Amino acid sequence: MASAQNEAMTNETVLELLKEGFSSEEIIGAIENSTERKITYSIDFMRQLKAAGAEPSLTTFIQKVAKTDFGYEGILWWNPTGGGKPKKMFRTQFEKESKGFNLGTIALMGAGALIAGSAISGNKPSDGVAAATAAGAVALMSSGKDVQKLMLPGATSKLQMEGENGRHPVFRFFFPKKENESFQQGADNWYQIVMSSIQNPNEFQCIKMQVKEPKKNGKGGRRLFPDKMSYSVLGFEGTNASNRNIIDFEINEINNNTFEVTFPKELEPGEYCFFYKGGLGSESFKEHPFGFDFTVK
Repeated sequence: MASAQNEAMTNETVLELLKEGFSSEEIIGAIENSTERKITYSIDFMRQLKAAGAEPSLTTFIQKVAKTDFGYEGILWWNPTGGGKPKKMFRTQFEKESKGFNLGTIALMGAGALIAGSAISGNKPSDGVAAATAAGAVALMSSGKDVQKLMLPGATSKLQMEGENGRHPVFRFFFPKKENESFQQGADNWYQIVMSSIQNPNEFQCIKMQVKEPKKNGKGGRRLFPDKMSYSVLGFEGTNASNRNIIDFEINEINNNTFEVTFPKELEPGEYCFFYKGGLGSESFKEHPFGFDFTVK
């Protein structure tokens, strides 16, 4: 029987075992007994399984494994320190750091900028984002310092990264691109509404957060967006923030709903957050702003 107790089970391993003549039942047993597995699912992999002689039972099992391990949406730290199974990054809700926060008002300003941009440039309303850029009519969230009033609770993230892999993390972004499926507005699925509208990681920005340490009693620690940073209908504006705060990353498409994200430079120790740069265009995100945060030690 195929055994994979001491080696990682990957898509490539499954195909190799099929070509070597192992049955679907034997391969399923190897996957179940594996101490480490990195199996993803796509239409292309389904075709490869078929060409290698996989039975429907194996294909169905792999679908379930991929869904259980990774889900169809969210972000995973793909190369965790010490190896092992990738770690899922759970979203963290932003809270109000002080009184006077009104994301709805800022959103209306953003909509006004789009209309103004369309009128000035002569473009149709559907071309509003491009029009607003061309016209220079971008309403910044920093009007009233509102973006600085958003905070992540705690001085550090629950996802702690250290060592070489922590300074050079690899992430996998999974998006729920399901045709002909619509999400209805509701209190229990606003997260799915937001994620289903995102097409690739380029719609996020990675921000290095400003940290306010806890008081002597251990309470009050929080992470804020850097001072003078501006957030607009196009996301955070690099002209109004240090390049050391907006972190560049590179994207490699794995399949139509899976993307790998890496960083061209080593990350400095600190607090980071992937934040949806199209947030002002999403009613659900305006009501429930969230980010995917992590700590580099």
